[in-house]
Amino acid sequence: MQGNRIVSQGLGVFFCLFLVLFPCGSVWAAGNPFRPDVPYLAVSSLKPGMKGNALTVVKGREVLSFPVEILAIVPQHGEPRNLIMIRALGRDIGRAGGIAAGMSGSPVYIEGKLVGAIGYGWNFSDHSLGLVTPIEDMFRVFDWPDEIPKLPSPLRLSGKETASADVDELPDELSRIRSSDRASPLWISGISGRGIGEISELLDSRRVIPSGSPGGEIPVEYNARLVPGDAIGVLLAWGDVSVGATGTVTAVSRDGRFLAFAHPFLGRGGVAYPVTRAVIHHVVPSLEAPFKIGTPLKIIGTATQDRPQGVGGRFGFFAPSIDFSLDFRDEEARRSSRSRFHVVPDPFMGPKLAANIFLGLLDDRWGRKGEGTATVRIEVEGRALSKGWSRSNMVFSEKDIAADALGEIQNLLGVVFLNQFRDISPLGIHLDVSMTRKPRLMFIEGIDVDGKTFAPGEKFTLRVRMRPYRGKPVLKEFPVVIPKNAAGDCEILVRGGGIEPLEQTAIIQGWKTIDSFSQMFLELGALERNNEVIIEVNCDKKVKSDVKSKKDSGPTKEEQEFLSDVKKRRLKDGTLQIFLTDYVVDGFLRKMITVKGSESPGETEENAVSEDIGDEMDDDENEKGAPHITRRN
Repeated sequence: MQGNRIVSQGLGVFFCLFLVLFPCGSVWAAGNPFRPDVPYLAVSSLKPGMKGNALTVVKGREVLSFPVEILAIVPQHGEPRNLIMIRALGRDIGRAGGIAAGMSGSPVYIEGKLVGAIGYGWNFSDHSLGLVTPIEDMFRVFDWPDEIPKLPSPLRLSGKETASADVDELPDELSRIRSSDRASPLWISGISGRGIGEISELLDSRRVIPSGSPGGEIPVEYNARLVPGDAIGVLLAWGDVSVGATGTVTAVSRDGRFLAFAHPFLGRGGVAYPVTRAVIHHVVPSLEAPFKIGTPLKIIGTATQDRPQGVGGRFGFFAPSIDFSLDFRDEEARRSSRSRFHVVPDPFMGPKLAANIFLGLLDDRWGRKGEGTATVRIEVEGRALSKGWSRSNMVFSEKDIAADALGEIQNLLGVVFLNQFRDISPLGIHLDVSMTRKPRLMFIEGIDVDGKTFAPGEKFTLRVRMRPYRGKPVLKEFPVVIPKNAAGDCEILVRGGGIEPLEQTAIIQGWKTIDSFSQMFLELGALERNNEVIIEVNCDKKVKSDVKSKKDSGPTKEEQEFLSDVKKRRLKDGTLQIFLTDYVVDGFLRKMITVKGSESPGETEENAVSEDIGDEMDDDENEKGAPHITRRN
C-alpha cells in the first residue's frame, strides 16, 4: 500500500425515476398584486401604545389569539423598509415562554385590520418582545414572477441576507443589539450525528430544533385552504428523512396565494419548496429562545418565493421532486435496510443536501465510524436518459469509510445536476452500499516475463503476484501482445485502478471540450475504478517524455483524443487491459522490455478471462468467497 493513500476516486451513477408531485396550473406573472382577504392597515397609521391581537398555533392545529401592544416603529434602509416593535401579552403567550421559533408569520391585527406579521426577536432577552414585518412590505414578495426556476442563485448566503425572528437575526440598525449571527432554524429528522451538522452548515444555519416526522411518503391534499395563523411546514427533503422549517400563515388571497414567515427562509428567491399543514405538539420555553415542536402533515401547495420580506406561494400548485433511495447492507451483522426520501429540484443545493443525507443514513445504519471497505453502486434515470446510467466502485478507507464512499457520489451528482446541456428532471437516483470492517485490499507485489527482447506483434505471458490483505500471495497469468508498430524500449505497467490513471489529456491541454450530453456520460463512464487491475503496454517512452520533441512535432493523436476514445482504441489493440476484481487494488509496478526485429503474426487476445485467484486464502477471506478477476472488454 502506498503510504496512507485512501482509494476513493472515481464516479458512478444510474438514474431511477420516481415522482410524487406533479406540476399543475399556470405560472403567475410578476406584478400581479397580492391582496389579502381581510382589510389591512398601512404602517403610517400606527402609533406607539396601540393595542391589538396576533394569531398562532401553540398546541395541535387550533389557532390561538393573544394580545399585543405596539411599542415603536423602526425605519430600515433595506428590506423590509420598516419594522414594528411589539410586546406580546397574555397568559397563553406567557406559558409558551414568549415569541417562539415557528411563530414567524403570525399575523398581527390592530382594530381588526392586518398590519403585518411577527418576524424577528432576540436570543437571551425578553421573549415577549418582537418585531413585525409590515404587510405592505410583505406584499412585495410577489413583485417577482412565480415560477419553477431551472438554475436558482448560489446556495451560500451572507448573514445580512438571512434574517429571522425565530433566531435573533435582525437587519440594519437593529443588528447592533442581536446576541449572535444565526440563520433560520431547521428541523431535521430521520438521521442523527454529523449528517445534521453537515446539513446545518450547508444551509448556513447554526440552530437545529427538534421536530416530529411522519416517516415514509407524505400524502398530497389537492384542494386545501388554510387561514391566517395556521401552522405550516416548508420542506427541502421529506420521506424517511425530513429537512425543513415550521412557520405560520400570515395572509391568503382569493386567487389561492399565501404569505408566511415574515422573513426569508433561505433567501433563495424563486424556489419550488413543498408546503404542508403542520401540527404543533408543544412550545418549549428556553432562555435562548422558545421553539415549537411540530410535525408536517399533508402537502398542500408550493412556496414559490423566498424573499427578504417573507415566503410566498400557492395552494394547489405542486412541483416535481427528485426521488432518492438507499439500500444498505452491513456484511458483518448481516443486516440490510432501505430508505427513501425526496429532495427539492434545486441543481445547486440538491446534490449537496442529498449527499449529506446519505452520510447521515450510513452513519446511523452502520452504527459506527472508522475504517472499512464499501462496495457502491449508483443508478440514475431521468429525462433524456431513456436507458439510464449506472456505475459501481469499491472504496477502502483507513479512518472514515462512510464519508469516503460518498466522495465521488457527490461529485458525480454535481456534474449531472449542473450539466450545461439538458434538464434531466424529473430524476430518480438509487444508491446501493455494502460495507464491511474488513480491509478488502489486494496488493500488487511483483511482475515477471520470460525474456527481455520481443518482436512486434509477439504474444507473451505476464505473471503478476498479488496478495490479499494478510493473506497468502497468488500468481495470476495474463496474455499480453506487443503492438505491431512497436520499436525500441517498451514499458509493461501493472497498477490498481485510480493509481496514476490515464488522463483527459485532450481536455487538460485544450485540444477538445465536452460539447454534448452523450459525450459527458461517455467520459464519466471512462473513469477508472478502484477494484480494477490495469495492464498497459507503453512504447517509445523516451520520445514521449522529450519536451522539445513534443513541442516541435505538436500533440500526438492520443493527446487529442477523449479518454473514452483512447481506452476504446487501446483495449482493441491490446495495449490496455482491464480486469475487474472484488478487491480494492493497490500497487504500481513496471518492467522494461525491448522490441526489435520483424513483425510477428501474433493476434490480440480478445477472449474474456474469469478465474479465481484466491485458492489459498486465509479463513476470514474464504468466508466471503474467493476473489475474482474478470476481464473487461
